Amino acid sequence: MSSGNIGLVGFGRFGQLVHRHLPAGNVAGVFDRDPDKLAGLADAAPLEQVLGARYVILATPISAIDAVCRQISPALRTGQVVVDTCSVKQYPIDCMLSRLPDGIQILGTHPLFGPDSGRDGIGGMKIAVCPVRIESANYDCIRNFLHGLGLEIIETTPREHDRRLARTQAIFHLISQALKELDWRGQRLTTPGPAAFYRLAETVQNDTSELFRDMEQRNLYAGASRRQFISKLVEIDERLSRGDRPGPV
Repeated sequence: MSSGNIGLVGFGRFGQLVHRHLPAGNVAGVFDRDPDKLAGLADAAPLEQVLGARYVILATPISAIDAVCRQISPALRTGQVVVDTCSVKQYPIDCMLSRLPDGIQILGTHPLFGPDSGRDGIGGMKIAVCPVRIESANYDCIRNFLHGLGLEIIETTPREHDRRLARTQAIFHLISQALKELDWRGQRLTTPGPAAFYRLAETVQNDTSELFRDMEQRNLYAGASRRQFISKLVEIDERLSRGDRPGPV
């Protein structure tokens, strides 16, 4: 990626993490609709300048992706690559396909880490990629960049991504949200397993309520996984309440 070829739209918690790992001198500009987030940032730039980059990264909320694509579409030119970073893949990619011009290349990504879990470095972590509509030269360039960051690349389809994440990320965030709202935190008097679990739960409890809601509502498979999980918890609770005992061994 040559100098000034990357534009970043969105400078929330995850956008800030993305910016920290962009190569120095390669950033055409960073834009956020909240100017306070960009205060003191040398790379801050008007949206028009950011959208002039060859590679445009969208670090925006999942629920905002449709409106963002509508907004940026007129300013994009044939051959540019738009990369999203959403934790759900089918919905944002559908938005990009329907809102962006045909000549715009599209790559869906989901970095499988966040601002807290990636606070001390992202080397060795994973990123899911969905090469929806992208030339091989651009795809190879991006893959090489991601490999250079030490990331493990997992290529998948949007549908398969969401189906699998509905049983992992969506359920883990559901449990973490419940613990957060109950204000149940790690205790000194505990065994190693629960202590480690609570530490992991805390890595996502700083995420916004908007992100939690979007991950649970925009993933078409998440609702079924939640209901299956909750149903099993209720079943186990009922067995325990009845005093069911295991049969003879």
